[in-house]
Amino acid sequence: MMEAISTLPYTSACKVALEFETRFWEHLDQPIYGSCYIAGPDYPGIGSVCYPSYNINGTGPGALLGSYISNPEWTEKWMAMNENEHVQYVLDAMVGIHGSVAQNQYTGRSSRVCQALDPLEGASWADPTVGQHQLYLPEYFKTHNNMIFIGEHTSYTHAWIASALESGIRGSVQLLLELGLVDEAKATVEKWMARWVEV
Repeated sequence: MMEAISTLPYTSACKVALEFETRFWEHLDQPIYGSCYIAGPDYPGIGSVCYPSYNINGTGPGALLGSYISNPEWTEKWMAMNENEHVQYVLDAMVGIHGSVAQNQYTGRSSRVCQALDPLEGASWADPTVGQHQLYLPEYFKTHNNMIFIGEHTSYTHAWIASALESGIRGSVQLLLELGLVDEAKATVEKWMARWVEV
């Protein structure tokens, strides 16, 4: 099973979040209330720009995801560039998209994550082929040598944080059943949304 997991192709992404004094994007002539869109060819290497869908019309500072890209060519470029240069590129794109308000309201606070640079991650998500999905998914739901496999790569809808959470619930229920704790497994299923699982 470990060999199977190690043969999965993985995809990497880089993300840059920027903090602004206000949620200025909600007060534009055409307000933006939570969404993502692809920045397009005028802003190469940016990928998607995502505006938060929580705390709509909130006061105080607001952050947006100024760049989310999983294109291998660009993620390799961004990983080779230092963080300050990457953040400046993304800020320049936000100024290009929104005008001087983005520059004027930028607080100087940012966060960059390129999962391939993190020694505990190494990639952003598994990207199995159709054949690998068919071959490995049934095995993830079994216990192998007292090991239970969880993580977004073990979910039908891999590549999302919801997939990682779902697999954690599934793995917890699987462990409880292995230990003979059927009532606890049922309670976990009922409480934590995995209602499609029958125990």
